[in-house]
Amino acid sequence: MAEALAIIGITASVLQLVDFGSRLLKRLETYQTQVGEIPEAFRHIKAELPVLLDALRQTQSAIDSGVQDDTKHAFIPAIEGCKAQITLLDDIIVKALPSPSDSRIKRGGKSIQSFRYDARVEKIISVIRGYIQTLTFHATTVSRDTSAERQRAPSSTVSFDAIQIL
Repeated sequence: MAEALAIIGITASVLQLVDFGSRLLKRLETYQTQVGEIPEAFRHIKAELPVLLDALRQTQSAIDSGVQDDTKHAFIPAIEGCKAQITLLDDIIVKALPSPSDSRIKRGGKSIQSFRYDARVEKIISVIRGYIQTLTFHATTVSRDTSAERQRAPSSTVSFDAIQIL
């Protein structure tokens, strides 16, 4: 029973994180559409956030398929870490990027001030890259392990006498 609750908790965390990351990505895309260009530091996030979201979706698929029964709890720190980084990033985006309702003066001021967030955004990107590598490596390892198990399973039963004839 406790295992089922843990799986539900992990699943809820991953789904919440994917939803939150998707909304953040949409905010960046909307800003780019309206303004024409986003600050350079945010371009990296716009490029790498879809990779993180995909890695999280793959992790969720692996958890749902039951392949990783013994390692499900290992995902919790990575998922919580991703959530913390995306929350920090969202806070910075709210402060740095103007909203459509901001006046022209306020938009200009925020655009100029966005440069002071570059170092913090780069640090967040670095941490997110680490999570992407970890989740991708784990998904690749699990995928390779399950396909190796399928290859080891006999697909037919042929006697050794039949092989000697060939």
